[in-house]
Formats: sequence, C-alpha cells, structure tokens
Amino acid sequence: MGEAFKAPRSRLARSVVRYLVESPNHPYATLTSVSRDDSFDVLDIEFEIELEQRRKVPIRPREPVRLIFMSNDDAWQPRVLSRRADFPVGMVHTNLDREDGGLALCIWEEAWSDLATNLTGQALIERIRTWFSTMAAGTVHVDDQFLEPLIQSSPHTLIIPAGEIRGPWFTSLAFKHNGLITLGMSKEKPEKEVSGHNFAIYTPQLPGQLHRGLSRTPYDLGALQRLCLEFGFDLVEDLVRWLLAPEQLSGARNRQPMLIITVPKRRAQEEPDEQLEVWCYTLGQSLAELGERLGVTITERKTGLTTEKILGSVRDADLPSVHMAPWRVVQRLDRATARDFAGTARKTDTPMLAIGAGAIGSNVTMMVTRSGIGPWAVVDGDITLPHNTVRQVQGNDSVGFPKASVLKVELDHVFEEGGNIGISANVFAPGEEAAALDTAVRNTEIAIDFTASPAVVGWLSDQPIRRGASAFFGPDGSDLVVLAEGKSREVRVDEIEAQYFWSVATEPQLNGHLSAARLDKIRYANACQDLSRPLPPWQLQTLCGLAAGQVAQLIESDDACFKVWRLEPKTGAVQSVVIPVQQVHRYQVGSIRVSITDDVVSTMRELRRKAGRNETGGVLVGTFDLVRNVVHIVAALPAPPDSKQSPTYFIRGKENLKPRIEALAAGSAGRLHYIGEWHSHPGVVPARPSADDEGVFAHLETHLGSVGSPYIMAICGERDSWIRAGWTERGVVEGVVAHGH
Repeated sequence: MGEAFKAPRSRLARSVVRYLVESPNHPYATLTSVSRDDSFDVLDIEFEIELEQRRKVPIRPREPVRLIFMSNDDAWQPRVLSRRADFPVGMVHTNLDREDGGLALCIWEEAWSDLATNLTGQALIERIRTWFSTMAAGTVHVDDQFLEPLIQSSPHTLIIPAGEIRGPWFTSLAFKHNGLITLGMSKEKPEKEVSGHNFAIYTPQLPGQLHRGLSRTPYDLGALQRLCLEFGFDLVEDLVRWLLAPEQLSGARNRQPMLIITVPKRRAQEEPDEQLEVWCYTLGQSLAELGERLGVTITERKTGLTTEKILGSVRDADLPSVHMAPWRVVQRLDRATARDFAGTARKTDTPMLAIGAGAIGSNVTMMVTRSGIGPWAVVDGDITLPHNTVRQVQGNDSVGFPKASVLKVELDHVFEEGGNIGISANVFAPGEEAAALDTAVRNTEIAIDFTASPAVVGWLSDQPIRRGASAFFGPDGSDLVVLAEGKSREVRVDEIEAQYFWSVATEPQLNGHLSAARLDKIRYANACQDLSRPLPPWQLQTLCGLAAGQVAQLIESDDACFKVWRLEPKTGAVQSVVIPVQQVHRYQVGSIRVSITDDVVSTMRELRRKAGRNETGGVLVGTFDLVRNVVHIVAALPAPPDSKQSPTYFIRGKENLKPRIEALAAGSAGRLHYIGEWHSHPGVVPARPSADDEGVFAHLETHLGSVGSPYIMAICGERDSWIRAGWTERGVVEGVVAHGH
C-alpha cells in the first residue's frame, strides 16, 4: 500500500484501499483519506459515476462517500454514507435522517453473511457506483419490487392474526430465544392466558403514504407523534379518545397498552395504496399509568377505579418521557396472502374436490393448499394404515382414523384460515355422506380423481361438475399422468383416458409405461388384496410436485390436457410427454353412450382417399365400461395385407391382425379391445349400410354381443361417416360425423 495511508484493520477495508491505490485498472474512484479509532476504520472516497443524459434523480458525476467498517470484524456490514450536504432527501433506499458523517445509503439487499464471503474491494466499489447510476436513472427500485419500509424494524417479533388488522386479540404464545422475544396473538381467547402478557390493543390506521427513504425508528411517544403528524395523523389525540373509552377505563389496572399502527403505502402519488406497513409498540406500563402520564385519567389507589381526569389536557404531557419498545410485526397467512408468497396467478379462492387422500392425493392437495389454492373437499372411504405414513401426509397419530378427516385437519393447519372439508365415503356408496358429496360436487371448480381407478374416472365424467381431471402414477411409481377436461367439457375425462390407453400402447415415448409394474409387492395385512409396492418418498414427492404445479396451471387454463412425466430413478431426470387431446363426437340413446375421436374419422378418410376407386376398411379399437354402458372408439386400423378390395366390395383379411390386437391390449394393461369393423364407400355412394353391410353388423352382434361386448360398425363416405353401436340388452345408437374441408 502507498505510504500516504495507514493500513486499516478490517480485511474488506484493506481490500478497498489496496484496489484504489495499487490496481493498474482504473477504479473510477479516488481514495481521499483513511482514519480509524478504537472501533472503526473510516475511508473517504470520491466516486466517478456513469450517468445517463437525462436523470430522474440529481446524482452528480462525482459523489463523495464515506465507508465505515468495524475494525477487525468483517461480520458486520460497512455503513455507506453520502458526504454530499445537498444529497436528495427522501429517496427510496436511503435514510431520511442525517447522522455524523453523512446520509446513510441502503445498498445491501442480500444477507451480509452470504454477501461477505466473496465481496472484494473492487466488487464493493462497483456495487456503490452501480447504486448511484441506478438511483440517477430512477431504477434503483424496480416496478415489480415490493415497497420499501418507512421505518426500521426491531429484532423482537409479534405474530398477529390473518385478515383485518383489528382487535380485540389475546396473547396465545410468548417465548424467549437467543435473547429475543416472540409474542403470538390470536382472535380467540386461549383456555389459559399467557402470564405477564395481558394487552389492550390500540389499532389506528394512518392516511396512505408514498414509500420513501427510511425514517429513524421512534423509541418514545414524542418521536412517534412527530412522525405520525408528518403523515397527517394526530396519534396522541386519537390515543386519548381510545384511552377514555369505557372498555379501556374498566380494566386499566391489569392491562398493558399495545399500539399496532397500520400505514397504507403506494408506489406513486397518483396510484392507489397497494401494501400495508404495520408498526407495533409496547409501553411497559398499565393503561392507568399511561392515562396519568398523559394527564387525561386518574386512578384511585384503594379501589383501582380509573376515571377521566377533570380538566385534564394532553398538551402538558411529557411525551418524550413515555418510552416504547418497538416490535417486528409478521402476520399469519390466509389463502389470499399465501398466493402472493407462492406466486400463484389466481387472486381468488378456488373450491376444489379431491377424490382420494392417499399417496398422491394427500401430497398434491397439501402442496396446492400451500399455494393458496382451495379450499378442498377431500373424499376417501379408507382409514389410515401404518404403511401409509411412509408416503402420505397422514402421520403415525392418524393411524386408524379416516384418511379424509385427517387430511382435512392437516390442510386446515397450514394457514390460520381453514374451510376444508373431509368426506369419509366411497363415491359409489356414500351412505350418510351422500348429501355432503353432492354439495361438494356441485360447488367445486375442478374435481380431481387421485385414485388411479378407471371406475372413478367414469363416475367423475358423469357428474354435474364444472371440470374434471385425473392424476395418477404409473404402476411402478416412476411415471405421473395428468388428464384434464377443458373448461367447456367438450371432451370428458373418461374420453381423454381412452385416448391415454391408445397412446401408451402406440407412442414410442411411452413405451413400457403400463407394463413396467414391479413384482416385489409387500403384504401389509392378511387379506388377499392387502398388498403394496415399495415407492421411495423422494420419488413420490418429485412427481407430486409436478402434479401440484399442473393443478395450478389448470386453474388458469381453459384447455384440456394430456401430459405424462417419466422419472428415471437412478439419475433423477424427468422427461415430459405432451399428447394433444383429440376432439370427440358423442352419441347417446337411452343408457348407451358412444364416442369417436376426430383422429379415428381422419384416419378412415385418409385410408379411403388412398384406396381411390376401391373400397377399403379395417377394424375398430376402443375401450368400454360395462357398468356405465359407455364405449370409446379410439382407433381405426388399416386393412390387413391379405384383404380384398374392389369398387363394389371389401373383404377384410386377417394377416398379422391378431398379434397387433394382442399387443395393443398388452400395452394398455388390457384396456384396449377389438370392438368392430369399418369400411369405406367410394365415389358418391352414401355412407349408409347396404344389405351386405347389415349382414356384417348381424355377424358382429352374433360374435361380440354374445360375449357381452359392444359391437360397432362404421362406414366412411365422401361427405360424412356413419356409425352404429349395439349392445345386447341395452339397445343401438347411430350417429353421423360430417366431414370438414
């Protein structure tokens, strides 16, 4: 270091001096003096500031700054003071009050313990130069950044209830940790009051303020009164009115005054208030003592009766002698405030319905609840068993109790605001819970099946809900599937599920998805079906996190979705697979409902076009529900190679057809079936059955109807496609799909 300056004791101060004195690179700052006393190292520096031509704040090209370091202790951040006598007062990220040496500037946003680990002298100089440049440009506080506090906080913490900041409140907890005090307040009076913390709470709201530089924290009533008057509010006058209210006078001997003051803040003068800042003070004396200090009440020592003092006047009170202890105020969360912290786009509550409170249902509802989305109605007829605690929200204390009821309690405990519902019932036999289930179904915005049960998906599709979805794991727990209707419900969730079965059997990206079930099942009880598979909690949480994120996206999206996430357990890599949801055509007569996808119709039309003047055809593949009398047509296979085609007839062959149908069944875990035949009519021949076609339909009825399956025949013509579906003892449905251009 140069001989002109004595080396500081602080490591960071020495680094700054060395950089400014010895660096061959131009530091854009000049060290003008170094001094020190018993506690501090002080550096005076003149900074060269890079400025835009048009400045919103009058920062100068050269700014004098003083840096004050704790000697021999870099655990404390240095103070940065502007030495300029006319530096603009009231700017955000500055202090309002000058102190010895200058006006303090707020250049630290990170925790100092983290920042100090790699903060060099050069980095500190450049950070300060950048602060001046952004201050001049008016960008030191960006538009989406939270507003700055008006006064500094205190290390002691007061936890207040969620919602409106108004009493009466009661002290629900009080403890001391590492020398700091934490008090918790509640709206409900606890069974046992916290000893020594009986407060009377005064909660005024000040006029809205423009956020600005930091004011010095008041520590006495006189300083607080001056600050409030500056904000357009006579605190003492209002406090006296509160003190003289009957409810305060009646209990003055036993309660301590607590001041909880709210200050609305706005970003610019012409903008509305957007945030509340809350100040809290305790005075360490009773209401009676405060009233006497202010000269407005008098208390009889023998009876403890407090009354208004005749001719009392607060104007003569010694306000600076009324000392106050400030508190940092944090407010418990409700769903609305949780949405801000979680970055949730939706700004209002969203009633949700969860069917299944198991591994995926309990974890997803908990994550989504933490995002401020809800409330939830949770439906599950099972009880919590010991092995469930490995991968469900329900813990050991929940074993033996209904899963839905326990999960409801857990969700209610996330925030101060509850409102969740637990319905301990099976959706197919709700019994005494039928009315509660019906109400939940009709009130929900999105109903989600978490059971991995096609039967539940079918039940959900038939309900009068606004929107349905299904989220489940693949058999080995390494894949997550989310199927969801659009807000219009043009395609029902069971119809999307049918498309899912086709995709997992045919899409290379989903190869092995349903055939990857592990065989190492664990028996957790002595019934035949009391089996479970190992599933690492980390793997489950990873996939549940993705599902929770998808639920949040569904709330903001109008579209249907079909998504699969495939997790590689060894590496933790996740592959996302997005499959377009096909539009469907739906026909119903009586108890029979049949649907056919656009993809089936377009496939038949393309194969018809390629066949030219000849007829062509093939088989139809789909899935069905024997209980609900529903069949979904998801594929039209082309003619086997040994088929016979001519302009007047088509005879479907058999070559390689059976192995292909069997492969589709295996790839879909037995959910896809051969369900009928299709063929084309060439030229302008209408897509309606001929006498020969009626014979084909009769053949299907004989061979498929006799085994209890639905049987379908489709004819593809030039202008439209005709469909007929039959089901023994149920009836026949016909429909026509007009061809678009």
